[in-house]
Amino acid sequence: MVISASDFDRQIEPAVRMVRILPDMPAAELWRHRRCYLGISMGNPLFEGRYLRTLCDWITGRFDACLFIVGDYLCRYNECIFTGSDAEQAGRAALELGESFLGRNRPVLDRYPQDKFRLTRWRDHLRSAEFEKASAALEKLFESDSDFRRSVEKDAFAYINRKSGHGIYAAVEAKEAAALSCRYLLEEIAVFSAVSQQGWQVEVYPGPELTTLEQIAKGRYEDIPAGLKSRINVEVNIRV
Repeated sequence: MVISASDFDRQIEPAVRMVRILPDMPAAELWRHRRCYLGISMGNPLFEGRYLRTLCDWITGRFDACLFIVGDYLCRYNECIFTGSDAEQAGRAALELGESFLGRNRPVLDRYPQDKFRLTRWRDHLRSAEFEKASAALEKLFESDSDFRRSVEKDAFAYINRKSGHGIYAAVEAKEAAALSCRYLLEEIAVFSAVSQQGWQVEVYPGPELTTLEQIAKGRYEDIPAGLKSRINVEVNIRV
């Protein structure tokens, strides 16, 4: 029997490797935490199909429960930046991204029991008291701490530049694009603080941590929201 290249590729399952833990701690200390969360980035191929399945299998072997956060509504900022959509159009488009993701990956997600994997969508997390408190604290820090503001702005510019490097350019003026990207990051960090405060302290993510969050994990800033003080990031690598 002749095996085609595509058949051979399908037989090779991706592997997950833990790269680092922030803040730095022994793995044995990390595994004492029995719950984690997984923020799913729209458009990232590592959250699709067999890669998503491999990542979920890795998580189930190490944690008792995982909070899935489909980051769809967060993408409304990107819709404003890269398509020039207004807020209402951007919100609808972002939710459609989530529906599309769930439709494609439902066979993978249905493999896991609901008591093991709790599926949520981004907008669900914007209604919690923990989020509102964290968001207000981060907004205040952004206005009052120039080092924190510069760090967030640096992460925002880096993201826009990465998109440009892939031929995706802002549809709005540079100043507006930067402001929207900062809003994206502040909301993302506030949600991470909220879920950490709700007991989901460990984030598993197939990629490097944001510079701003790395600095927070190292104790760089004062007056950060409570959830960020106990949050742990686990960077993993997925490859065939």
